[in-house]
Amino acid sequence: MKTLLLYFFSHRTLAVVRWDFHFLLVRVTNRLSLRKRRVTRQLAQTTPRFLNLGSGPRGISSSDWFNVDGWADTNVHLAIDFNRPLPFPNNCFEGVFSEHVFEHFNPQQGQSLLRECLRVLRPGGCLRLIVPDGEKLLRTYIDNPSELVGRRNGNGEGFAMDAVNSYFRQRYEHQFIYDWQTLEDQLRRAGFAELTRVTYQQGKASKQIAALDDVKYAWESLYVEAVKPAHLSPAA
Repeated sequence: MKTLLLYFFSHRTLAVVRWDFHFLLVRVTNRLSLRKRRVTRQLAQTTPRFLNLGSGPRGISSSDWFNVDGWADTNVHLAIDFNRPLPFPNNCFEGVFSEHVFEHFNPQQGQSLLRECLRVLRPGGCLRLIVPDGEKLLRTYIDNPSELVGRRNGNGEGFAMDAVNSYFRQRYEHQFIYDWQTLEDQLRRAGFAELTRVTYQQGKASKQIAALDDVKYAWESLYVEAVKPAHLSPAA
């Protein structure tokens, strides 16, 4: 079947269609099963403090956390389409954690997702956002290409430019790689304030949030914290 499909369509087309079909199915399933209503009831009963946005298999089994992802996985409470409004009421979380998720959206989609993060955060709440650090990757390509190959490929084989392309494309999955300037601009335009560049498991956010940082991303990542201004109205 795959060979037949590739006769008519490119790898890229098949990848995009597969993702579009998957998220269409997610949206239909959520609507038919009334999951949004169930999520609202669950939030009212458990009052989780933090949202793990794109948790994957690292969802936290704790009443303090609500884990969402595009795909069903360990401890994922709800599979959602991140290109749609988040199924949560305004001002319901103290903090939002998202690691190596944001680069999977183009800048326009990313801006919409950031505005949704702002909406569901309580005033004074913190977003901890972690993405591949484009500046570091490109500097390493120039200054120490063998390190880039080793970090990305593990076995040290291949070319540095192969590693660069794998970060920036990743099988058509990555849509935009950020540096500090571009990510700061995105966050400010979304309405966030107190933007701080932090490091692995360090920052002003709750230790419960920073503790989720995955060590496998530590070398290659840009760590940023952003706060929802306290003066925003409850309906923001």
